[in-house]
Amino acid sequence: MAQQQYIKHLYEQEECSIAEISRRVGVNWRTAAKYAKKDDWNQPMQQTRRRQPVMGSFVDIVDTWLMEDMLKPRKERRTAATIYRQLREQYGFKGSGRTVRAYVSRRKKELRTGAQEKYLRLEHPPGQAQVDFGTSHVVWDGVLREIKYLTFSFPYSNAGFCVPVPSENTECLLYAMILVFEWIGGVPPEIWFDNLSAAVVGVGKGEQRELTETFRRFMLHYRFEAKFCNSGKGNEKGHVENKVGYTRRNWLIPYPTVSSYEELTAELYRRALEDMQRSHYEKGVTIAELWEEDKKALLPLPATPFEPVRFETARVNKYGQVQCCGEVYPVPSAQVGETVLLKLWWDCVEVFSSTQERLAHLPRHYTLKTQPIDWKGYFRIFIRKPRGARHATMYRFLPEPVRQYLEACDPEAYRERLKFIHTLLEEGFTIEDIARVLEEVAKYPAADSALIRHKLYRITFPDAPLEALNETYTPDSVRRYTPEINIYDRLVPQAGGKGGELRDQVVGEGAV
Repeated sequence: MAQQQYIKHLYEQEECSIAEISRRVGVNWRTAAKYAKKDDWNQPMQQTRRRQPVMGSFVDIVDTWLMEDMLKPRKERRTAATIYRQLREQYGFKGSGRTVRAYVSRRKKELRTGAQEKYLRLEHPPGQAQVDFGTSHVVWDGVLREIKYLTFSFPYSNAGFCVPVPSENTECLLYAMILVFEWIGGVPPEIWFDNLSAAVVGVGKGEQRELTETFRRFMLHYRFEAKFCNSGKGNEKGHVENKVGYTRRNWLIPYPTVSSYEELTAELYRRALEDMQRSHYEKGVTIAELWEEDKKALLPLPATPFEPVRFETARVNKYGQVQCCGEVYPVPSAQVGETVLLKLWWDCVEVFSSTQERLAHLPRHYTLKTQPIDWKGYFRIFIRKPRGARHATMYRFLPEPVRQYLEACDPEAYRERLKFIHTLLEEGFTIEDIARVLEEVAKYPAADSALIRHKLYRITFPDAPLEALNETYTPDSVRRYTPEINIYDRLVPQAGGKGGELRDQVVGEGAV
């Protein structure tokens, strides 16, 4: 405001020109002219935000989703379309997608989300494909776990397919690619990859690549040409980069509940076919129509299927086990010290003797990573939006005793209990310990926060001694007084009439 006042002073009092004001103040001449010639300095009335009645009771739900998405990696956050679909399918939302998009756009800006990175768009002929791995999460047997998935995209038609796999190794890559080839009934003549370790051993100058032996044989078997991006140039296969994010946001969020890869694969294939019915983002026809052009350019499948396997040798140790790729497999039928051949598939391993006798057929020992949940961050959202807490994606992963504790009360007490749990988390207690204590105190009819805190302290610090009571109300004369126990013997009657004189004296004095 001081600068505006100075501009007005130069113009009115010193009669400086606009150009001179611009030079002296160091602002653009338009800015100088605006404030020099301004006559109306009334404060304008701020425009009130137009309420969207149709959103009404859904605002807290959407806000909760957006805020909890900020705790996730950016690639796993919901889009406005995903939010609209969830509202419509799960809560019977009657408004339009445009209303939801407008609200989500404004709220994301208010929550300071970043703008999406833009990539150079390239032209692609029919039949060309791009491949890349992505990462997402699923609810596997009731636990949130991390999985990988291979995305196959066709830039010409914008069609895409997605295959979940447990790892990004060579066997999983080839298995997923063969499955897509069988789905589409052919092989893309040209496929673009980044320099993934499942296919590339070393990167040379320009387009020189040293490929794994298995992947080179795979290329020859299906007769496609593999193209690899330059290092650090993922935008050269920008279509599949976008498709990886699209499939995650639209097919894998909210997190699906599964118990096997076959179940999830079937669901993702169904969604891929369903997705083809939407219009292409710029060509004005459906993806399914353009996909027919892509299919015409595919190479035919070979008559003999390719086995997507890798062979390794291993020696049987003294415990009757073999080790491979950090995995340990028992082979009780093999001799100690014997060298065996391992045939590694994406989901299993076969063990053969030197005479090619199969000794064992075992599942691969993949470990699905458990996703830690930032409960402190989620409860920070819950206490801000208590009415939307139950609709948060992660709310269903709360331990059962915690959910029962929160919901076994009226709405007002529900808010207070959310705050109480949040406070306990902020103080360093884990959600598992809180659940354990809540389950224990549930048998008490009047369990309050003090009892819960006491129980939490005792299980968290079982060996910690209790602090000395430091009370300051008792006078020192009383606190340091040591009673003489022997004086009480004079109150007891003695045999033969002796004793009890102190008692008689006290009684006599009382009678007087």
